[in-house]
Amino acid sequence: MRLAVKLSLLLACAVTVPLVLVLSVLLPRGSAALQSQLQQLFAQDARALALECQKTVLDDLEALSLAARTLRLPELDDETRQQALLLLYKETRGADVMGLFDEKGAAVVPAVHFANLGTEAAEHEAVSEPGMVAYSHHVPLDAALETGLAIGPVYALPDESGTVVPRVVLAARVPDRRWVLAMELSLRPVLRSVRDFKAGESGQAFLVDARNRVIAHHDAVLVRDRTDLSSHPLLTSAPGDLLGAAATAPLLGWKVVVQQPAAEALGALRGAMRTASLWVLVALVLAVATGLLAVRVVTRPVQTLHAAARAVAEGTLDVSVPAAGKDELGELSRTFNAMTSGLRERDELKLVLALSQTLDLQEVLHRLMDSLLRVTTFDRAVVMVARQDGFEIALSRGYVEGEDMHRPRVDADADRAIQERVPVLSESGRTLVLPLLSREQQAAGLVCLERHVPYDETAARTAFAFIQPAAVAVDNARLFSEVKRLATTDGLTGISNRRHFMLLGQRVFETARRYGQPLSVLILDVDRFKQVNDRYGHAVGDQVLRGVADRIASCLRGADLLARFGGEEFAVLLPMTQILSAQGLLADRIRRAVSEEAIVTDTGPVAVTVSVGVSTLTPQTISLEQLLTQADARMYEAKGAGRDRVA
Repeated sequence: MRLAVKLSLLLACAVTVPLVLVLSVLLPRGSAALQSQLQQLFAQDARALALECQKTVLDDLEALSLAARTLRLPELDDETRQQALLLLYKETRGADVMGLFDEKGAAVVPAVHFANLGTEAAEHEAVSEPGMVAYSHHVPLDAALETGLAIGPVYALPDESGTVVPRVVLAARVPDRRWVLAMELSLRPVLRSVRDFKAGESGQAFLVDARNRVIAHHDAVLVRDRTDLSSHPLLTSAPGDLLGAAATAPLLGWKVVVQQPAAEALGALRGAMRTASLWVLVALVLAVATGLLAVRVVTRPVQTLHAAARAVAEGTLDVSVPAAGKDELGELSRTFNAMTSGLRERDELKLVLALSQTLDLQEVLHRLMDSLLRVTTFDRAVVMVARQDGFEIALSRGYVEGEDMHRPRVDADADRAIQERVPVLSESGRTLVLPLLSREQQAAGLVCLERHVPYDETAARTAFAFIQPAAVAVDNARLFSEVKRLATTDGLTGISNRRHFMLLGQRVFETARRYGQPLSVLILDVDRFKQVNDRYGHAVGDQVLRGVADRIASCLRGADLLARFGGEEFAVLLPMTQILSAQGLLADRIRRAVSEEAIVTDTGPVAVTVSVGVSTLTPQTISLEQLLTQADARMYEAKGAGRDRVA
């Protein structure tokens, strides 16, 4: 560990350790005490709300039971029973529907609801037809007949304004008859009490039934859907980011939950903890800064030399250290700079020797990029080499397959690097363009580097100086690759020439003959091409030949081989192709592709046709030349038969 760090940490510990010890003991105790007090307050609030909810329901249930015992409903006729239900409905606050049912669930008399009261319905709410159906479905008939009193399951329906209101059906058995007196009770007061409750600024309460399904909640959607909150932290006693408590209404089994975000409830204490932590951090920073300033003057030269030595050990040779002064540190710095200079010269020589061992362009570029990584880092890289029609990508690293390689951000930078023959940085500094200079000091290629951390001018000069000794080897490999390409390609049309066709064709012929595979050959000749040259000139004739080559190539498969055989004559080698497919499908498709649309030239469209001769490999065929001769003869048969046809 560095001396400056040791001294600064020692001072920091002397200042901050006592503060940290005090805070680590006092603050957690204060937090635990405050949290316990809040939990007690929340538990009291939850019990009070639970008792209020229970009283609302049980008062009406007791009134309903008293009415069922005292009204003597079995002794009354239907009209009197109806009047008795209407009177009971009027006197029961919160009742929305009042009905009388037999043991099979059939209504003894029609149920009484809002529509029966007219202007006297101030304490009651209207119930829609779906509400009446829901009421009849939620009557706890069996439970009331068995126990005498029953509370049905809670359900929620919207009122006339669209507000979702929880409801419950209370039922009491009628003495001397297996009848049940059932009343739908609106829980709107319970809902209002739960929603009006506030704990702090954002705390709230909610009510669930014995199965933890929502009865009252601030979120109307949860009330409407009777959402299951069994996983709520305060219902499962699981740790969470909420403080609160749950209390159960003993006779109903409903639970009231009071909650408040812990961040809000403990906000003041946590703010004090953050403030204290901030001051401890400030004290630590001041102590470290004091220690660093005290020893920096002494350790700075040694640290600089250490950092430079580490960079050299990691492979970065373009480093130097200030060599001011005549003391031992100055002498050591000058010796170190001389050593790194010698290492750079040796590394550049090794790179040139390594690149000169091969003329394969891809191998040379891979070795160049591997060596360049020792000098500067990059996330992605592209090497472009000069061709006759511009620069093309010869190697790329770090790009996902199919990703666009054109890099529109560095086009202007690339042009500047080519023209000025200097390294160029993009505006963001994240792209570095390095020209590869040939013997004639022209740009034989470009190396484009990209990374997230911007490059600086020093890194640009270092990388440029490093790759220049290797530029000659890259230029040699590029020229060798270009010579190989020209030796196998027809200069006018860009397709294979006759020599390349014969070389590859011989291999395909020998393979097909050895393994008994089908093989066919097409010979194509542009009809009356001399007249095209005589009428339009040789420049237009060249454009016509290029157009014919493009249309033939568009009809071929990837395994087929197309070549210009000489003049206006073309040859096509078709591996794994029988005579019928070659003649009836492919050859005729090529003929139509050429003849059906005129070729666009500088002087306007020029219409041409081709005559095609087809031959296929037979047991009697002994050479590729014989196969080509047969196809050539049939091509002349097609010309003799009128041209623009296949023979």
